Amino acid sequence: MNNIIEAQLNNAGRIKASESVNWMLAHGISSITTHDLASLLGISKNHVPQRMAPLKQRREIISPVQGLWVPVPPEYMTWGAPPAIDVIDAMMRHLKSDYYIGWLSAAELLGASHHAPQVFQVATSRAIRAKSTGRSRFQFFHREHIKQVSLIQVETKSGMVPVSSRETTLLDVANDVGIVGGIDNAANLVIELCEASEPDLEALAALSAHYPVTAVRRLGYLIENFSETTGLNILRTASAMRNVSVSLLDPQAESRGYVDTGWNIKINREVSPDV
Repeated sequence: MNNIIEAQLNNAGRIKASESVNWMLAHGISSITTHDLASLLGISKNHVPQRMAPLKQRREIISPVQGLWVPVPPEYMTWGAPPAIDVIDAMMRHLKSDYYIGWLSAAELLGASHHAPQVFQVATSRAIRAKSTGRSRFQFFHREHIKQVSLIQVETKSGMVPVSSRETTLLDVANDVGIVGGIDNAANLVIELCEASEPDLEALAALSAHYPVTAVRRLGYLIENFSETTGLNILRTASAMRNVSVSLLDPQAESRGYVDTGWNIKINREVSPDV
């Protein structure tokens, strides 16, 4: 049980359901479980949804996943929920899933904001269905390598959240072209990520071992041809050490075109970034 809730029960007893949201916000509680909320209200867990229903209708509280409740600060009442980045950590902790914010959402946090993402994209250690809270739509992608990639910590109103590093984001974008809106948008993101801050190429090469070689080649080609980043030999060598058949630049296009022998990748369509 949360220490603040325990102190409330010891010192002042239960509170009314109608007062619960204001009480949580006043005490800095950004999320609460059904179990703790039941204790706070002095009711059974089965009665919590009924007691919270009027507050949900007034957009004062949300339940993003079963068994978890998040109070909505007044400044987000018109949104119907706090921003996704302020909710995600409580959700993932409650679901007992490792995670990181990735792809388009990470790129925006890292300075690539040419196209504001319409969804909040998260890598998770278990399969989780897409969800919506207020204006936010969550997309979850199950990934096995969450503990092997490099992450950074970003501060939010409710604490710290893990976000894919610039190098991890670059490789995720190159690996999951469909998730980021196609090869043209992948090129946009690579350009912006490299412009915002020079990637650490040694770290990128080391990290590439956790990704398919196709992603490494695709990323190398995009960086070399659409950014001003130089010194890519270390990444080229990491790619060349993994001797497999020719990769496709665009995994969503037909297998035709010439082969860029430097990256062993078939240029099967013209890439047209718009940044």
